Amino acid sequence: MAGPSPARIPTSQLFSLEGKTVIATGATGGLGTEMCVAMAEAGANIVSIHLPADPGQPSLEEAIESVGRKCTAFEGDVGDSVALRRAFQSIWNAGVVPDILLNCAGLNRRGPIEEMTDDKIDLIISVNLRGAYIAAQEFGTQLRKLNRPGKIVNIASFTSYVAMRDVSVYAATKGGVLQMTKAFSNEWAEFGIQVNAICPGYFRTPLAQSLLDKWPEMEEYIIKRTPAGRWGAPADLRGTILFLASPASDFVTGTSIVVDGGMQFR
Repeated sequence: MAGPSPARIPTSQLFSLEGKTVIATGATGGLGTEMCVAMAEAGANIVSIHLPADPGQPSLEEAIESVGRKCTAFEGDVGDSVALRRAFQSIWNAGVVPDILLNCAGLNRRGPIEEMTDDKIDLIISVNLRGAYIAAQEFGTQLRKLNRPGKIVNIASFTSYVAMRDVSVYAATKGGVLQMTKAFSNEWAEFGIQVNAICPGYFRTPLAQSLLDKWPEMEEYIIKRTPAGRWGAPADLRGTILFLASPASDFVTGTSIVVDGGMQFR
């Protein structure tokens, strides 16, 4: 059980992750890498769960090591429950003591509802929702076994609130991640485990580029729809992830922060 209010942390240390260990899925993606580097710059070491032969893993390791932190890699397919649980068991067997989970792995297959095949539906759900659930479950269960506090940061989406066209399955999974965040928080807050979500809007990443390649007109639409008048840059998520991963958010749980330049409210 969580005890009384903790001692006051000096403001200069409120966002420090010195000595912490982050376990991250999706760390080799455009948003994942930026958030992992930000946490490394704040003092954390990174443990990455990545697909076998993921071409982004060497770049991630180089980026983390360039700021003086350690990046350790474990292979595992987030969309494969057995492989994902095996990856976590390998992490625990290696003696990793967890502090923070960045639950960032995700994918999308765009198209009208009537074109969503069983294979597409199963793929999106297996990675975005089931994989996110299992990662949080494995991570939090280990914290409970060790009687440790910790942080889980799920990556949901702007579409958790506003379902755009041609993203029906993706929006369904991200809505599920949002509700999953609340449910996990309700059960684990008393043990000092905070569970929150970040909901990004439209960010310039390789995933977004595939959207523009298919529908070039989305460039102008997104800029006009966003009150800030631009796409998000991965660096725009640094402050949010540091807040939710650090002692600054020790009394924040079960909530989400939308980072979309105001798009949700236009």
